[in-house]
Amino acid sequence: MKVKLYARIRQLAGAREVEIPAAAGDSVGEVLQRLVERYPKLDDAIWAADGSLAGHVAVLLDGRDVRHLKGEDTPIRDGQTLSVFPPVGGGSVDDEITQVRLKFANHFRARIGKSEVMFSFPGTTLRDFVEALLREYEVSDLLLQGEELKPHARIVINGRFSDVLGGWEAKIAEGSTIVLLQSYVLAF
Repeated sequence: MKVKLYARIRQLAGAREVEIPAAAGDSVGEVLQRLVERYPKLDDAIWAADGSLAGHVAVLLDGRDVRHLKGEDTPIRDGQTLSVFPPVGGGSVDDEITQVRLKFANHFRARIGKSEVMFSFPGTTLRDFVEALLREYEVSDLLLQGEELKPHARIVINGRFSDVLGGWEAKIAEGSTIVLLQSYVLAF
């Protein structure tokens, strides 16, 4: 199973993504135990003293927080991805991880091969979203020119262009719908 590691957890493991042996029907907890067996430094970052999943860590299965599923008992299926986030600031895990409906239009859809996914990222701003997006999908050439959006690339948050919402510091609320698209230019 593909397991993606973020921030401090990535640093402790020395890897951003690892393959952990798992079979359909194994639980998220079993996969995490195997991860900790491979990277013992992750033990305190993932598990509480009583052996339960630490309250400060966010574990997402295909973008869904396992706490909203069956916790560490959530069964996995072939082809799923597990993402493990440490806390990224103050507050609760629910304040730190934002889940959105991400839609891909035209060139983005052709590149990704999907039109829509549920996507979770640490933080609440457009900048946080784009950083996580670029770690997950290879779309920087479609989206960015240097550190700015390409002239014809658009990020639409709940029906409004990101530049009118505050640019990189635009706030993204839990459950928002984000559309990535490239506007077409007519040549005469």
